[in-house]
Amino acid sequence: MRDVKTRAAMEQPKTRQKNAMPRTVVRILQRHYAQQKQERQTQRQPVEYATEQVQQSATDAARLTFRATRQLQRKYVLHKYRAQKVRQRQETTAAQVRQRDMWRSTEQTTAAQSTTATETPHTVTVPRQPVQKPTVPTMTAAQQRAKQQTHRTAQRRMLQQTKAAARKAGQRLEQMAQTAGKAIRASIKAIAAAGGGVVLFLLLALPVIAVAAALSPAGVVADSHTMEPTGEAMEVWERLSDDLSMERRMVVTYALALVDKVDYFWGGKSLVLGWDDRWGELTEVTAEGSDTTGMEQPYGLDCSGFVDWAFYNASGGEYVIGQGGGAAVQHANCVDIEWDEVQPGDLLFYPEDEHVGIAAGRDWLGRLLVVHCAADTDGVAISHRTGFETAARPMWYGEE
Repeated sequence: MRDVKTRAAMEQPKTRQKNAMPRTVVRILQRHYAQQKQERQTQRQPVEYATEQVQQSATDAARLTFRATRQLQRKYVLHKYRAQKVRQRQETTAAQVRQRDMWRSTEQTTAAQSTTATETPHTVTVPRQPVQKPTVPTMTAAQQRAKQQTHRTAQRRMLQQTKAAARKAGQRLEQMAQTAGKAIRASIKAIAAAGGGVVLFLLLALPVIAVAAALSPAGVVADSHTMEPTGEAMEVWERLSDDLSMERRMVVTYALALVDKVDYFWGGKSLVLGWDDRWGELTEVTAEGSDTTGMEQPYGLDCSGFVDWAFYNASGGEYVIGQGGGAAVQHANCVDIEWDEVQPGDLLFYPEDEHVGIAAGRDWLGRLLVVHCAADTDGVAISHRTGFETAARPMWYGEE
């Protein structure tokens, strides 16, 4: 007979807790507590709520600006590395061309001597010796490894410097955001008595102000000298598209910052970050080829010097598009484009590179505007594209 299966007996019977509540009551209490918590949050003082929102917006703006600066630094390092590779390839190609020309010259000389020997009577014909190509010194494996190690060390040092600069810029922007938050808090408390409408206006407007302050021209340009676009230049800057790349925006911002502030000076150059203290001082014009040569003029910039200064400052002192060689060298570092492809930051040239300017955007009618430094405008000014016949895109932007 099979065994009868029985359920094990419970050691202790289940008992109802003394203070147990139905599940429905628990849900009601939970909703009640959640509603009370939400009411307490909405009953906070408007000043505190607005202050917290402004501080959060300022912090977010600093973080976004830091991220954009770091991306800009990375793109610049990559561009510099590619440019170095291009220079190395060009140098190698030039060496190969010189070596090939040397071989051809040696072969032609040998052939000419052989022809002369066969045509001249009573001469002994010397058998032609094979031309020995000049030997090119080759690097040993140890030398190649040492060169590669030096190159990697230089790249690593460059990246470390770039990261340090980006980190420093981010810390500075964060400090600016914190300082702005404290000042805004004090201002809100001072005007809170004016009514809820003022507080609501600040609540809506100040986050936008905080973001704009982080990306404003005053925050981009020099520290020691207050430089920012003013008047017509500020109107042009405000019309720049939000989709414009950081590199282009910085070049245009620096260029517009000198409008109506720096005079034209034949042969004037400057590789100074920010304001050059020599600008405006009477200086003798030493460059040849101008009616002002030998005269004393307020020191300033010429057309190519102005473009070099804008790119030098936009790159943080790391890049000079013309290398001091004038508009022709600047044009050589660009790629020609069509007029409908022109964006703010592209370069515009007169015929035969006699003059150069920077595209600054468009006016209210959609006409292209150029910021340039010319004698007929008495310095840096904004004008239309009259006289400019060629548009080119600087390769420094790294765009196709």
